[in-house]
Amino acid sequence: MALYVFIVYEFEKAIKMYDEDDDYEGKLIHQAALFCNVELLKDLLSGDEINKINAQDKWGRTPLHTACAAAINFDSSSDSSLEFIMTLIDHGCGVNIQANEHYNFRILIIMDLYGYIVLFILPQLTIEEYVIGCYFTNWAQHRQQNAQFLPRHIDSKLCTHLYFAFADIDIKLKTPTTFEKNDILPPQSFPPSRSPQQSIDNQMKLMTNNGDLTTVALSHQQQKIGLYEQVNRLKHDNPQMKTLLSLGGASVNGTKFRLMLGDKINRKDFIRNTVKYLRKHKFDGLDLDWEFPENENDKKIFSELVQDYRREFQNEAFVTNRARLLLTAAVQAYKPKIEAGYNVALIGQYLDLINLMAYDYHGSWDIHTGHNSPLFSRKEQRNNELLLNQKASIDTWLDYGVPSNKLVLGMPMYGRTFRLKNKKNTKINSAVKGAGKKGKYTLSDGFLAYYEICDLIINQKWKNEWDSEQEIPYAYKDDQWVGYDNIESIKKKSQYVAERNLAGAMVWSLDLDDFTGEFCKAGKYPLLTTIKKTLNALQPPTTPIRIQKTTTETSIATSLVLSSTLCCQNITPLHIVCESGNEKIVALLLFHKAEIDFPDINGKTPLDLALENRRLDCVELIHNEIGKNYQNL
Repeated sequence: MALYVFIVYEFEKAIKMYDEDDDYEGKLIHQAALFCNVELLKDLLSGDEINKINAQDKWGRTPLHTACAAAINFDSSSDSSLEFIMTLIDHGCGVNIQANEHYNFRILIIMDLYGYIVLFILPQLTIEEYVIGCYFTNWAQHRQQNAQFLPRHIDSKLCTHLYFAFADIDIKLKTPTTFEKNDILPPQSFPPSRSPQQSIDNQMKLMTNNGDLTTVALSHQQQKIGLYEQVNRLKHDNPQMKTLLSLGGASVNGTKFRLMLGDKINRKDFIRNTVKYLRKHKFDGLDLDWEFPENENDKKIFSELVQDYRREFQNEAFVTNRARLLLTAAVQAYKPKIEAGYNVALIGQYLDLINLMAYDYHGSWDIHTGHNSPLFSRKEQRNNELLLNQKASIDTWLDYGVPSNKLVLGMPMYGRTFRLKNKKNTKINSAVKGAGKKGKYTLSDGFLAYYEICDLIINQKWKNEWDSEQEIPYAYKDDQWVGYDNIESIKKKSQYVAERNLAGAMVWSLDLDDFTGEFCKAGKYPLLTTIKKTLNALQPPTTPIRIQKTTTETSIATSLVLSSTLCCQNITPLHIVCESGNEKIVALLLFHKAEIDFPDINGKTPLDLALENRRLDCVELIHNEIGKNYQNL
């Protein structure tokens, strides 16, 4: 924690120093250089800023100095850093300008470090409270009677993160777009074919205090705003809650993700438009819900997508001086599919939270009864069957390198149903012949909301059982069978979240819990409330600072080395990249006649720095350049 306090202090001081006094010449280009933002640079150079391309800040640094140091944030082969530096040079930025003041490069390096602190350290520090992520589904408004769910039914005090499910992908316009017409438009703007029943006559069913249904007119305010705004207005009641737009879902097939986000140019446009879309509609972040990346190409696309989103969110926040947009993802829980679709360690560095969809382990697609979301395996299970439980899913994500306190355990507010082959065989792993009957309100084969299950147990006398091996309940009557979660199993899962030092829990979805309190006779939101109460009583994660054993560690170490060694006069851009070992930029600078013999104030040339830091590729490049010079004599 002491390191964290020091870094935050130094960063805040650095930002203050960087911004104070200064509308110095070329400041905008320097700011673009901090993140190697090529598009911003090109926009600036198309105007009067081109005359300031060699302008030095108060430490004597040119934009090329800044860009070369900022390139530490990127892989040495990064197109963005190389393109940015080439653009500077092509427009006349000098490669041999030396810093003309005794300045401390710590300022730049702390800012460089900041990217890593945000990405790799801050999310791994102690958090003040557990995450409780809540998914709001915009189609639940179409359910009948007291199963209809609207933003006004949400208790914002129960959620730390509220996810709006879902947004679609508009391939033509390269932007997120709505699924439901009233996501943005008011209810009376519905076309009749997609209208919820009560919007036809501009009325809504509301619950009175005694539980009776009453019909009242929509308020004037409700008629004027869409679901996006209704959801985001809930932050007035809980200002700490963050709202995120969830992109994708089961209705958006992988082809859309591949077409739009697999192409680098399309992806760049889509990401920029996403930022505008989120800001316009007042969301605090984006949740990626690609169901699911399934091969090496998809894995590559998703990895690049996550990295590009995170960098763009950081760039936008810096340039606009706004809080950075959050980036999360809803991910697969089954190990073979995790391995096929995700570069786990990489995306774990860039995502703020990872929502583990730890449900749908069993369903009507199986030939035997199985629980929707078991916490543990059963002794009788073999081979891949042992992977069909929440513990196994958590183990997989953690084993592949995700920090435990970025991982959020998904909990279902619904059950999966079956039709038994033999009414007398009611245990787990009994033979089935398809999906169970549709629920009265959810109207889907093989699926029941928690409140529908309560109604069956309380009013239709279904028999309820508890499986002590998997820590879950199941219920049955005649040839109908359901595996689901109740208050007891949700409490055990919440305790397990704390035991595994996870970030928290998320629920799919708010409309499937007993949000009115009328069905289960246990108050409103009995399952979500259980999560909240259980986690509130437990100590949040206290994972110490740790850095994954990846190239990130090298990058942070490099930044720390730079902050201690580059505090001197007369440094050229070549000094910086020879110190960091960015051989492609070294080659680029040498091609444009960067001087290899310029000493800094300590008498060290770029070659000296490369040798000291064992940057052997850079040493070889400089030796080759020396050889060329001798040949030309």
